[in-house]
Amino acid sequence: MKRKEHYDIKATLREMREEYRRGLEQIEDDTAAESSDYVVIRLGGERYGLPGSAAREVLRLPSLVRVPRVAAHFPGVINLRGRIVAVTDLRPLLGLPDGELRAGGRLVLAEAAGLLTALVAEEVEGIRSIAAIDIAPFPEGLADFPREAVAGQVDEPQGMLMLLDLERILSRPEFVLDQKGA
Repeated sequence: MKRKEHYDIKATLREMREEYRRGLEQIEDDTAAESSDYVVIRLGGERYGLPGSAAREVLRLPSLVRVPRVAAHFPGVINLRGRIVAVTDLRPLLGLPDGELRAGGRLVLAEAAGLLTALVAEEVEGIRSIAAIDIAPFPEGLADFPREAVAGQVDEPQGMLMLLDLERILSRPEFVLDQKGA
């Protein structure tokens, strides 16, 4: 009788180990599901993450067609495969110094808040998957920085990465061109 009880304990322990392993695998799967992709760009020497779900493609910076009487954050428009797309420079909105658009710059075609625009980037570092647990809230009290523009921040060895909330940014009234007034 002792031998049968001993056998049942081994089977029970084996089942417990298997259940524990399945639980660990589920935790890993859940953690992986709680991450999002971001396109990492540089603007004004700072690093920003654009939601990967909003990014459509990265383009070389072409010659821009200037449009008279529009705000400084619209340096011009481009013809993208027959479609006229406004180019948006986020530097004025983010309180960054204005700079010349360099030939090595890039445009990130992005769609958010019902708008399609080409965002100016001095450099595109690539795409990063960031776990939700690694995103910290953006601190209060930074002068002249629109807190609502940032969804959070990630501290990385390369420096701070600020994750932009494109839905909120492109919903702002200054991103709507009034065609009547133009």
